[in-house]
Amino acid sequence: MSTDSVATTMAADERDFVERIAEYYFQNDGLPVDQGRVVGWMLICDPPEQPVSDIVRTLGVPREAVDRIVDQLTPEGNPVKVFERRGSFDEEYTLRLLENSWAPKVRRVFAEFPDLGRIINEGIVSLRAEGVPEERLQRIVNMGRFLDFLSEEMPKILERYEERRANRSDS
Repeated sequence: MSTDSVATTMAADERDFVERIAEYYFQNDGLPVDQGRVVGWMLICDPPEQPVSDIVRTLGVPREAVDRIVDQLTPEGNPVKVFERRGSFDEEYTLRLLENSWAPKVRRVFAEFPDLGRIINEGIVSLRAEGVPEERLQRIVNMGRFLDFLSEEMPKILERYEERRANRSDS
């Protein structure tokens, strides 16, 4: 990935980190590179609360890219947010990555998997009842197994993470 559009006000190691985060999100989630840069920068910036104009200048990204990722990760009325935004999109707002925000976000995503799993499993039953050949059902069966596994295991993983985090904060 080219770092040409990343402003040079960052140290080389910071710039490299931001680019690696941007590349990760682009490759794995299809997130536009400029938006991935915002996430990467907000993970390491100092001070942790940044005016949007500083983010735009530091990263060399359009204001729209910042606004878009902020809108995606701070949805109105959604209690699970990654960023805290002070001010509206119509003005100069400030942005802060909320401490420990990723675990609740991931928990919320995985909380929806049992619902999808139920839909998939009901579909399997219905399609089998209609006589759909097993070979044709293989994709949906595999997806159902995977969702059942995630639905069972993810709450345990997230609980262990919360226990570990609590133990670390006690010391």
